[in-house]
Amino acid sequence: MSPFLRIPSSSWIASNALAFAVADLYPVSHGHTLVIPRRLVATWFDATPDEQRALFELVDDVKRKLDAELSPDGYNIGINAGEAAGQTVMHLHVHVIPRYRGDVDDPRGGVRHVIPGKGNYLANRSSPLAQGGTDDPFLAHLDPLFRRATDIAILAAFTQERGLDLLEAHVFAALAHGARVRLVTSDYLQITSAEALRTLLDWMGMVATLAEARELSGSFEARIVEIAQLPKGIPSFHPKSWRFAGPGFGAAFVGSSNISQPALGSGVEWNLRVEKDRDPDAYQAIVLAFDRWWNAALPLSPAWIDTYAKLPRPLPALLPSSSPEREDPPPKPPEPHALQREALAALRRSRESSHPRALVVLATGLGKTWLGAFDVSAWSVENNQRPRVLVLAHREELLVQAAKTFRRLSLMADARFGWFVGDKSDLSGQVVFASVQKLSRPDHLARLTPEGFDYVIIDEVHHGTAPSYRGIIDRLRPRFLLGLTATPERADGADVAGLFDDHVAYRADLGVGIQQKHLVPFSYFGLEDDTNYGSIPFRNRRFDPSALEEAIDTDARLERMFRAWQEHPGQRTLVFCGSIRHAEHACAFLKEKGVRAASVHSGPTSAPREDAIQALVDGTFDALCTVDLFNEGIDVPLIDRVVMLRPTESPVVFLQQLGRGLRSASGKTRLVVLDFVGNHRVFLERVRTLISLGPEPTNLRDFLEGNQAARMAPGCTIDLELEAKDLLAKLLPPQGGSPAEQAYRELREVRGQRPRAGELYRMGYSLKKLRDTHGGFFDFVASMGDLDATEKRVLDVAGEFLRELEVTAMTSATRW
Repeated sequence: MSPFLRIPSSSWIASNALAFAVADLYPVSHGHTLVIPRRLVATWFDATPDEQRALFELVDDVKRKLDAELSPDGYNIGINAGEAAGQTVMHLHVHVIPRYRGDVDDPRGGVRHVIPGKGNYLANRSSPLAQGGTDDPFLAHLDPLFRRATDIAILAAFTQERGLDLLEAHVFAALAHGARVRLVTSDYLQITSAEALRTLLDWMGMVATLAEARELSGSFEARIVEIAQLPKGIPSFHPKSWRFAGPGFGAAFVGSSNISQPALGSGVEWNLRVEKDRDPDAYQAIVLAFDRWWNAALPLSPAWIDTYAKLPRPLPALLPSSSPEREDPPPKPPEPHALQREALAALRRSRESSHPRALVVLATGLGKTWLGAFDVSAWSVENNQRPRVLVLAHREELLVQAAKTFRRLSLMADARFGWFVGDKSDLSGQVVFASVQKLSRPDHLARLTPEGFDYVIIDEVHHGTAPSYRGIIDRLRPRFLLGLTATPERADGADVAGLFDDHVAYRADLGVGIQQKHLVPFSYFGLEDDTNYGSIPFRNRRFDPSALEEAIDTDARLERMFRAWQEHPGQRTLVFCGSIRHAEHACAFLKEKGVRAASVHSGPTSAPREDAIQALVDGTFDALCTVDLFNEGIDVPLIDRVVMLRPTESPVVFLQQLGRGLRSASGKTRLVVLDFVGNHRVFLERVRTLISLGPEPTNLRDFLEGNQAARMAPGCTIDLELEAKDLLAKLLPPQGGSPAEQAYRELREVRGQRPRAGELYRMGYSLKKLRDTHGGFFDFVASMGDLDATEKRVLDVAGEFLRELEVTAMTSATRW
């Protein structure tokens, strides 16, 4: 019996009276489908005319589905007839194979590739020589190979920094799809720059870091051929080869291109291509030659580079300006913008006032990482020494970003970087990049010398009240500790500012960034959401994931979203979804509407993240549907629309998602925000968050009841449908008391827990009336019924002491 006839109809993709279609179990491309007659028919030539017509009618149906779901760039439609033609199942089946640009190096010839080496007769007649120059740059030949290869081996006698800049995106894209990349260079004539070798070492640290985060699955290693260790009688070392291998192919270039800007770009460099299937002996010789030098080379290490950097480099100075080994100077670091200059001045004043730690709030897009690097340079000038720096973050991508930033500082151009993440455990660097998750483990924490670092940066410190962070912070005693965040308020109400002695040195949130035109204004459209959120379990400030998915993943909701999508257009859109199923559904829905979209998430069916981002940047995609992956870290300034297709419970995450689209870009005038507003207190909090971004506070009740327009930054608008406003107004607690008391009630209602005095103070509310009426803030909290039994006993015993503390605070803070 045919194995195809054992496939249950529930697994069919499509069917008609005489045929059915199923996904191929061993697909050669994403979406590969088989169309099969219901009757056991051996080959195409044994089928009846009706069966043949039915098969190709179904081929058309399958194509329409694949077009909507995957948007391929072409198709191969194939039928094997007989064992000699490759047929392995003697039941007629038509292959429908979607094809994508770049899935093979040169697709010309199509089905001719059934016999290796005979596929592209056009390519056979064309020259295999890459000649370089402006019309034939070498990197254009390498790009499709980087996209396909799973094994990449590069041997270049000389390596320069700008050449690595050109290769970086290609190398890391290959690593993201699981490639092993090996690179060998040499110290011949000291032409390879120490800066380039440090970059290669940085790459190894970055790869280990991103592998730990599962952002990539490949591996990268660089080695150095030390000329002094070569056997006597070898006068020079000048090889160049670039080899790529993957499923079903192998190709190599041998010629004159080293790793430099001219050699990969417009320099006239000859490189001859060798194909594994056409010239297997030559290809194998390249494999063996590379392996020989790989085994002879030394692992690249900081100590080796430090020694090498001290050697004289006489030859480059003698090279003419047109030499392939001469490169453009590295780009200079950016100058601090106005808000960064203000923050740097505030940090300097903090140190002058003997503050050992400070918190800085800079909205997404205002350059937190660069601010930290700039202030390290400022600290160096103030103290006349280069500091030892520790950079801490909870996400590995942030450490990679920080390393790239610090390397561009002239102060750190030759610094030794250490990595404490994944399988890297180096705390000895001048600058150490460490993941909180690893460093917080007791055995690792014990290795941390309290005074071992002069300057410590904690990125996205709104996570800092977690025990993992607290253990590290309590262990360290640096000369200065800087906390950076775009959103200092924790969703759980924990006091982040308290970690920094309540010293917020500088704050420029989204409203300030928009007002100062460093960020684009937004137009927020709040759509009524008729989902009954009251029936969805809500525990620990989160909706039950399964119940939430069931409630919000509906065609009706997507149709409502798409009407707003058409009314408020954008060019590049991020759609934040509630689950993988939700993202896949939203993506398929948009494709059916003619939107070029992809879903990006942590599941196996996700589009490759880096490829999808690049496709959004270059306009190949119109939208990405994602699940939490892009809350932080993504930097695509061209995004001009975000869609909140899920009820984000945390105002911190809501601001992070909003911030993905606020970065300025040429021709971009605003960000469109499409949001759903339903009958739950989490929506009250996000609207409160929005109206707090203006230069002056706006009362939430007055805004919802139409008594006050939101005071927003120039160009920003908030447009809530009337039905949505009515939903939210019904959720407000009863009125009464001073503005601070009303804010207390509203925050307690929204969050399910009481706000802190310091939080109300930082929001701009005076607490004097509360004190005058109740005697003290905690007495007021007690009158609201918000102290537990233990807290009541503390107030009874220490109430007078607490009131005196409030009086002391009152003398130093005008709002108290």
